Amino acid sequence: MSTASASLESGLRVEATPPAAPVPPLPVRWDIVACALVLWGVLSWFLGAEWSLSEQYSYGWFVPFLAAALFWLRWENCPAARPPAPQTARDAIMLIGAGAALLALPALRLMEVANPEYRPLGWLHAFAACALTLLVIWRAGGWPWLRHLGFPVLFFLVAVPWLRGLEDGVIQQLMRGVASLAVEVVALFGIPAQAEGNLIRIGSGMVGVNEACSGVRSLQTSIMIGLLLGELNRFRLGRRITMFLGAVGAALFANAFRATYLVWIASRRGIEEVERQHDLIGYFILGAVFLGSLAIAGLLKRGASRERRAEAPTPAPAPSAAPFFAYPRWMFVAVAGWLIAGEIAVEGWYRWNERGLAIGGGWDVSWPEKAPKFKEIPIAERTTRILRFDEGRSVSWSASENPRDGGRLLFYFRWKPGRNSAQLASDHRPDVCLPAAGLVQIADHGTHPWSVPGTKRTIAFHHFEFGRSLDSPSSQRLQVFYGLSEEVTRAELDFNPYESNGGWDHFSKRFRVALAGRRNLGQQMIQIMLYDSGSAAEVETILPKVLEHLIHPRTNGA
Repeated sequence: MSTASASLESGLRVEATPPAAPVPPLPVRWDIVACALVLWGVLSWFLGAEWSLSEQYSYGWFVPFLAAALFWLRWENCPAARPPAPQTARDAIMLIGAGAALLALPALRLMEVANPEYRPLGWLHAFAACALTLLVIWRAGGWPWLRHLGFPVLFFLVAVPWLRGLEDGVIQQLMRGVASLAVEVVALFGIPAQAEGNLIRIGSGMVGVNEACSGVRSLQTSIMIGLLLGELNRFRLGRRITMFLGAVGAALFANAFRATYLVWIASRRGIEEVERQHDLIGYFILGAVFLGSLAIAGLLKRGASRERRAEAPTPAPAPSAAPFFAYPRWMFVAVAGWLIAGEIAVEGWYRWNERGLAIGGGWDVSWPEKAPKFKEIPIAERTTRILRFDEGRSVSWSASENPRDGGRLLFYFRWKPGRNSAQLASDHRPDVCLPAAGLVQIADHGTHPWSVPGTKRTIAFHHFEFGRSLDSPSSQRLQVFYGLSEEVTRAELDFNPYESNGGWDHFSKRFRVALAGRRNLGQQMIQIMLYDSGSAAEVETILPKVLEHLIHPRTNGA
């Protein structure tokens, strides 16, 4: 046989080789699925309060289902598990890590129930859930499984609300940038405007880039979308980063367009038209961000397809389920039982301690309706929807007929006892809302307790000082006193949980609140603003006299 004919015959034999049978996906262990549902379900239940209350985190309700779908897609083509290394080291690491996480979860739940608005607890809980899940994956399939299945597990973290310091700093800066950009754009159309914090001043009034206490609309949503599309298309790291930055850029561009459009509408049709179109243009922008992200993903996918075609295909190794099914079923049943027992114990702890609640003894506000220049300040509908208070009112008046004595502003909100009362109360703070309204925080003068006459109650007033500019000492200063107290008290508790020096003192009081069995006992918030009233030290001597006329003991427990 000649060399040519031998080559031809060999080629024919290769073409006639039947394709390899598809590798069946790994089966499902339902005991592990049930355990995961308990672990992640409890976390989702805790974070769900924030997802329901904070507009910028409302997408969080979809994240658990998206993470589960991404995990399933990865599970269907799971790579071969690396043959286990010597078991002793692996098992010791897993037992120590898993044991620490399992012991920490009931303690975290104890603190979460009493402090639902304390966001570091959400991050600790999420890290513990991720650590447990990743340890099981690593022990079952080694590093190949951890690399393959790790992203869907960590994807859940996009639904955890940011720490307030980070959120306030990043989002407030971005909103100011959006406002400044909108001012420059409308100037090209001959519309005079001036940016003041997150607000834009035009001839007919003020236009907000967004709600004063909220963030850039769709920013957090765009982060989730960018990561999701990068995973669905299985982009490499470079393209994932591009996808992420593209989605965030689309959100910032859309918000700049939104602010510019609202300013244009206000200048042409009045501020009232802005209120009517505010929500509509917001939903339109969310849709635009999603479609823009899809377009970016489409462009990146084309380049990724060309790269994949240029690469030589490599056969996928057959998955191995042996290490995975080495886990005994009782182990996951025991873990699920531990988590459920922890929830029952935490609920029992608070129910037991709630027997000693002293209802009543609270305080009410005496409105200075006969004071000079007394005026009711309407609370915006959007503010009402965000804060969801049970009672709320805001007024202004003057200290006397003499305009030199300065003016007063008073905001009062009350939340009745319930699951979300503490979270709602913490969403309205002067150090967040006033900078969003164009003011600059000049100083933080700390916390000053004030005893309510006729009761054993104290209100911790946090004293802030604001102005229009840091560089102008002569500009009008606004002295703000922010007080937050609980509706229901416990006689044996000898401290105010809202009065702390920060740091460890703040954490220790959060922990002591949990040990005392206090949870969502209702909150009262009072915010007093004094302007043109002298220096900060002088105003602190005025405050007790003002409070004596404003606050009185509650006559009943209503």
